[in-house]
Amino acid sequence: MTPKQREAWDLSQQGMSQRAIGRFLGLNKSTIAQRLRGAQRFLDLDTGIASEMQNLGLQNADSLHSGWLKSETGSLYFVNKRPDDIEQNLDALLDHIADRFDALAPAPPAAAPTYTEDDLCTLYPIADAHLGMGSPEYDLETGIKRITDGVQSVVSTTPRSKMAMVLDVGDLTHADDKTHTTPKSKHTLDMSSTQYEALDGAIVALSGAIEAALINHETVLVRILRGNHNENSYLAVMFALDQRYRNDPRVHVDKTPSDFFMTTYGDNMFMAHHGDKSKAERLVMFMAHEYAKEWGAAKWRYLFTGHLHHAHLRDIGGVQVEQLRATASRDEYATSHAYTGMAQLQSITFHKKKGEVFRSKVNF
Repeated sequence: MTPKQREAWDLSQQGMSQRAIGRFLGLNKSTIAQRLRGAQRFLDLDTGIASEMQNLGLQNADSLHSGWLKSETGSLYFVNKRPDDIEQNLDALLDHIADRFDALAPAPPAAAPTYTEDDLCTLYPIADAHLGMGSPEYDLETGIKRITDGVQSVVSTTPRSKMAMVLDVGDLTHADDKTHTTPKSKHTLDMSSTQYEALDGAIVALSGAIEAALINHETVLVRILRGNHNENSYLAVMFALDQRYRNDPRVHVDKTPSDFFMTTYGDNMFMAHHGDKSKAERLVMFMAHEYAKEWGAAKWRYLFTGHLHHAHLRDIGGVQVEQLRATASRDEYATSHAYTGMAQLQSITFHKKKGEVFRSKVNF
């Protein structure tokens, strides 16, 4: 391994953390992490390959991709597998998250409202915000403003229910990493910001939504779901919000490791999924199987999805299935394919015994 990798490795073997090593050497944590990964890859090499590298004066295993080892008795072709771009991007993202958490001060607990309706709860669904997307009428600043101002607007006209749910149903950010492509299909995405700027913007936007809800509601449940555009990076927002509100007993960030959201309130059963992996009929059947006890006890069942960016409401097997309008405007791809759909944000209020009783909407 290289002298710099050896230096970082030796310090780590003394029990020092990556952050402590960085402070000792005057380097940032991501640089130390990169050197330690390089050292580990060198140590993981086959002894024959490592010996041949030393004979040739090679020190950095990262520079070794593949080749032949030849001796008097035979030849061996080897491949030194290295982390792909996704792994490297995820490592960098995690480093960025850790750095942001260190500087993230907890939000001071907000004053509770003097009066709320105990029999009511309100859902604030946020669908397909695609923060960081670039289009003539939609950039990062516009997306943040739509969420913060939009939730404030509907809160002001929504009944003061005891409980509120701030639910992101996926694709909060437009890209999952710095490659600016979709994770599965690798379609190139139009961006107005870097990935880090979009993540910071998402935290700001949802913090604004949560704090608007705290004005009118006694407790706020927060859930961030995976989308097909942000299969990994949604975790950054979820954990950041959990840290921000760690001292506020009125805010609970649900970190359940699942693509599905489910909770109940009185006779109501609420479920959500991004809507990209299964059709609504299969989602309903899955929910009935997975949450059989809650399903049997509920009189009113609701399933919310996003993904397709236009509104669609229907009844399937005892469930009101609602496909939500997107918060974001159309991008170039949607416009060129003649997709239509109004950008919207709303609140939906439910009674413990009577189901849905009220809606407030804001259109963009």
